Amino acid sequence: MQPAYAFLAPGQFARGWHIVRFSRELATGELQRLHYFGRDLVLYRGESGRAVVLDAHCPHLGAHLASDGGRLIGDNIACPFHGWTFDPEGRCVDIPYAKRIPERARHALRGWPVLEKDGYIAVWHDPEGNPPEDYLPDIPDWGQAGWGDWHFHRSRIRAQPCDVIENIVDVAHFAHVHGGEVQSFEASFTDRTVTQRSRVRQTAGARRIIPPGLAFDFAASTAEAVAAGSEVTGEATYHGPAIMTYCAESRSELVSFRTWWVNWHTPVNDDEVDLCSAVILASLTDEPLPAEFVELYANTAHAAFGQDVEIWKDKIYQADPILCDGDGPVNKLRRWYEQYYLPLRS
Repeated sequence: MQPAYAFLAPGQFARGWHIVRFSRELATGELQRLHYFGRDLVLYRGESGRAVVLDAHCPHLGAHLASDGGRLIGDNIACPFHGWTFDPEGRCVDIPYAKRIPERARHALRGWPVLEKDGYIAVWHDPEGNPPEDYLPDIPDWGQAGWGDWHFHRSRIRAQPCDVIENIVDVAHFAHVHGGEVQSFEASFTDRTVTQRSRVRQTAGARRIIPPGLAFDFAASTAEAVAAGSEVTGEATYHGPAIMTYCAESRSELVSFRTWWVNWHTPVNDDEVDLCSAVILASLTDEPLPAEFVELYANTAHAAFGQDVEIWKDKIYQADPILCDGDGPVNKLRRWYEQYYLPLRS
């Protein structure tokens, strides 16, 4: 039976940019194993500083290029089994014991388009082999004085990417999952973006999910924000199917600041996704933010993402949901999201 949506078919992964690491996680000369989109991959940073992603298995006799720690030569990688050497595009450029390189070997290893910007590394996935699209925006405050590097938390859970992305239009879950009273909410769509503009106030006595295993008192932190009259105004945008940026300002009697979040979900296989939330923040006044506040805010932001995770990890996907007039534009979001799983129209 044909699934209701292309994104529900097994073995299908969205066309588009997907983040796999933050820049500081990959040193020059370092090689890492990855597994995304149901495939084994290798990620390395060559001598020039360029980040590279290739299919992991040598097209010669199938050795994993990261076996025994791998072999990097400048910006190239050599198979530890027989020394076949490949450049960042996956072209075989040397076979140390051969007089000539077989024609089939010249383009036998897949090189993945990579984009490194604003402190993260993303790969372009497209089963049809279409060239990458330029839809990821700059984060203007990244790298500026007072902002620092990403504070991030990554987890791997059993979930579907379609469950994760629907949060962008789900206005009704704020009060029950996050304990927030929605003052205003708007969702808008373009060809490659979905944007949520919202104003949310934390409320005393509201029911909220408390993720397990937190290293701080989440309830106390939330109560402090309520007591200070904290109100957050922000704009969250999905750029393509898997990367969300969120820019917000929080003002209260105690502290006022601006923050950027990058939330991403990258499919590992049909059943699991890697989830990550990352934040940077800076003061809206002349007084810098205390280091302990920055750490607490980052932990609170990750916990807020964890509130959603508690739902995602054991929900099922309702392809034909019963919706009411208080729900956001769920079906419109699904139609928009479907485009990343259908053949690209010329």
